[in-house]
Amino acid sequence: MKQSGRRQRMAILTIVVLLLLTVFASGVAIGVPAARVAVSDATVTPATPTAGAPTTVTATVRLSGGSTSAVTLDRVELVSSDDDNFRDDVVARATDLGSLSAGETLTVPITATFDTPGEHDLRIRATVTDADNDETTVTRPISVIVEQGVPQVSFDAPNAVVGADSSVQATVSNPTNAALRNLSVRIMTPETGERSVREIPVLAAGTTTTLNLSVQPRQPGQQQLTADISYLTPSGTVQTVDETELMRVKPLANDVGVRVSRSTGNNQNNAGGVAGGIGGILGGQSDLQAGGSQQDGAEQGEVDVTVSNFGNAPIDSVVVIPQTANGTIVTEIGRVIVDETLSPGTASTVTVDTAQAEQIGQLRFAAAYELAGERHTVSAKFNRQTPGAVDLTGVDLSVKSNGSVDLRSNLANTGGSEISGVVVQVVSSEYVTPEYPRRSYFVGTLGSSEFAPVELTASVDVQNATEVPVRIQYTVGADRVVETTTISLPPNDETDGTTPGGGEVGVILSVLLVGAVIVISGVFIMRRRE
Repeated sequence: MKQSGRRQRMAILTIVVLLLLTVFASGVAIGVPAARVAVSDATVTPATPTAGAPTTVTATVRLSGGSTSAVTLDRVELVSSDDDNFRDDVVARATDLGSLSAGETLTVPITATFDTPGEHDLRIRATVTDADNDETTVTRPISVIVEQGVPQVSFDAPNAVVGADSSVQATVSNPTNAALRNLSVRIMTPETGERSVREIPVLAAGTTTTLNLSVQPRQPGQQQLTADISYLTPSGTVQTVDETELMRVKPLANDVGVRVSRSTGNNQNNAGGVAGGIGGILGGQSDLQAGGSQQDGAEQGEVDVTVSNFGNAPIDSVVVIPQTANGTIVTEIGRVIVDETLSPGTASTVTVDTAQAEQIGQLRFAAAYELAGERHTVSAKFNRQTPGAVDLTGVDLSVKSNGSVDLRSNLANTGGSEISGVVVQVVSSEYVTPEYPRRSYFVGTLGSSEFAPVELTASVDVQNATEVPVRIQYTVGADRVVETTTISLPPNDETDGTTPGGGEVGVILSVLLVGAVIVISGVFIMRRRE
């Protein structure tokens, strides 16, 4: 009986021990996961990511050889931590990636785009499921440094004008370390939408280019100007970037002038119809060549018509139209093209031959042009009559032995119109100085074919001076004319009084005369004593 009870206790003890061993073994098995997975490696392509361009993070997921179960790789995610909300934000994700057996690896690319440059601290998160549908998640930290990757654009429209094509200068730069291709730059305003487009086939890394575009604002004041750039990234994707700035738009100023003058043959602006000069018998030279003097090959009847754009917008299709005084087009002369475009602040001159319209005394030249889509006309009259001109006649110049000069002459108006504000003066030079009382002489107004006497005084260095310069200033029409001539001095032996040294001869004669008087007086006294 006792032995039977002992056997029962031993059997119970054995069963208990076996149960404990089973429980212990089960506990150990539960503590060791069937799938031991890890993210063993991670790379970033390109090596230097740029903002706005695709960046690929390649993760290598490995299932350890000691795993007791194969796994299914459910997803691999690229996540960033949102510290404010204490949650992870998924940047990019790859799913349905296949399965892994013990000891195998699987490479998974994840592509994301980073809009802002700088350092981005991320984590790669891989999730697997084993044969018992148990889910395991592992992570690996990774840092991605993103450079400024979009093309930069700045633009300026300093002369924007309402209703007119206004130039915009856009500067486009590529701050990345790779070439950008197929850049399309569009400048737009909210009022008109797309206005101007320019293309850049290739913009190399680190380079800058400047584009000239245009807009046509409709309202004055501050307006928004937007640059829209689309381009092909180094990875082959099309990206778009916008930039907005303010531009100041000015009201349109229509200010065009026409000037007509007799041609000098060199197609340059002159005194505006002033003719003549004080050459001729005096051989003088003019500081300002007068129109109408047939110089430099200018033909009889040719006139220079100058169109000037004083406004703030370009004028286009500029044409000069010769007309009679009542506005009838002179077909014998015909229209003359001045310029296709005349920018603000510029002028253009054309020479028009009026010889075929000699019977018309007074002409009018109209300049027709287009401004901000509208046609305009401005004109100027031109009188074919020879304008006023001056000439010195009957010159009488005397030089005294002390160097004082007295010049007397007549100033004549040899032109066909009145001149006014006439002033004649001696010009100071190295050997000539204007002297009181008549350094200058005011004549005033002279009608056509009239003349007035002129008197001038000066002093000269008679040993060195050979001529006296004389300047004549006068106004004809709306122009102030300045002309200079030179009048030759007579030789030294033709001066008034005595020739140089004549004063010394007079002194000698005086001394001899006094000596003779003294001798005669002495003889007379001696004879009295005898």
